[in-house]
Amino acid sequence: MKKKSDAAMSIHGDGATIVLRSYLVRLPRRRIAAPVLMLVIAMLTFSSCGSRSGDVTASATMGTCPVCHMKVNASDEWASEIYFKDGTKLIFESPGDMLAFYTSPASYNVDDAHKNRANIDRIIVKDYQTKQPIDALQARLAYKSKIEGPMGADFFPFARRDEAETFVAANGGTLLALNEVTSDMVRDLRK
Repeated sequence: MKKKSDAAMSIHGDGATIVLRSYLVRLPRRRIAAPVLMLVIAMLTFSSCGSRSGDVTASATMGTCPVCHMKVNASDEWASEIYFKDGTKLIFESPGDMLAFYTSPASYNVDDAHKNRANIDRIIVKDYQTKQPIDALQARLAYKSKIEGPMGADFFPFARRDEAETFVAANGGTLLALNEVTSDMVRDLRK
């Protein structure tokens, strides 16, 4: 039987391969040890990616956007939130990410309760000019303007219709209500 150091010197490859092969050569009765170790490492690696849905309690200030998977602070100027009747919420990096989820929730890795619009309590976006939270159902959304958000093309929410109209007159685009936004619009904006 070779010593571990002899086996490592006689085998070519990267460090991980050498170590695993040296255990297989040196310790034939432990052939199962390396595959089990690799399985444990894989499980730890893939389970450390966070919760399945990204949902947090309604009072949470931080979350993970279920669309772009970025960590988001709810107080960020571009953050949007969907609150659910069960006392949880999803935090999104931008209005565009929130609308991508809202128009096509089945496309994202969230539980079924968060995919069902009937479970939504309220949706909050930030007014483009004031950066204050506003009810997305009352907001006017500027779509396809020549202005971009921090991550590229986005929807720009406004609490006041006159301010939204002034923005569109100066920067192009179309004004929409939340219920007028479709998944095709979101995909088209993000090309």
